[in-house]
Amino acid sequence: MRRAVLVLAFAACCAPGAADEAFGLPALMRALASVPRAEASFTEVRRMQVLSAPLELRGTLRYVRPDSLERQVQTPYEETIRIEGGRVSVDNPARGVRRSYALAALPAAYAMVESLRATLAGDAAALERHYWLKLAGTRESWLLTLTPRDAGVADMLAEVRLHGAAAHITRIEYDEALGDRTVITIRESRP
Repeated sequence: MRRAVLVLAFAACCAPGAADEAFGLPALMRALASVPRAEASFTEVRRMQVLSAPLELRGTLRYVRPDSLERQVQTPYEETIRIEGGRVSVDNPARGVRRSYALAALPAAYAMVESLRATLAGDAAALERHYWLKLAGTRESWLLTLTPRDAGVADMLAEVRLHGAAAHITRIEYDEALGDRTVITIRESRP
């Protein structure tokens, strides 16, 4: 009898989907918080009403815990955006643009930055300051949907959807309130 109970307990914990029963926002945030740094290539496709065709950007992303994020566009133009703490710097040599500003001065931009940066950091509290969160899926295939809390941000950004596997974000979708849409596909570099 005791052996039967142990076999049933073992079968239950090892059955397909059993490990995913414990998967939720706290488990996802812990997994993401365990990654000290990441580097990836990305393809970004922007569909904007003012453009007759989608704009496609390619480049690299770098994240270093706790709050450093760099986006380097390589094609169709060169541009580097660095976010460290509460500051953003933009360097676009072709346009002669080099500037730095405080994220707090641009609430919608700050919310968009935090959608990625706070997710990478596994910082649910930072995410919840800006968004209502909804997690679906399993540990190996999850979807985190972020809906802006602030009405001013919601006037610009309708929703952010982050897709991932384990502690890796694989795709980000930004749906803007007026219909424009950006989809970023991320391919993490393996050391």
